[in-house]
Amino acid sequence: MMRLFLNGQETPVIVDDFFPCNGDKPAFASCRDGELWVSLLEKAWAKLHGTYARIEGGLPCFAVNHLMGVPSESF
Repeated sequence: MMRLFLNGQETPVIVDDFFPCNGDKPAFASCRDGELWVSLLEKAWAKLHGTYARIEGGLPCFAVNHLMGVPSESF
């Protein structure tokens, strides 16, 4: 379970260990060191927004708002 924020409200997101892959590598975000936290965070983010297709692109301030639950702004 990961805790993300949606509209300022803490929202628990439960993720499983099934990741979309291309062959033996993750299909989307991954880490050079083979750590799983990147894929887990991306999966929780996609689940929060409904699908991987809906999380393509965006602004860093949008991500900060959802990860920390605080207002943010891009300059």
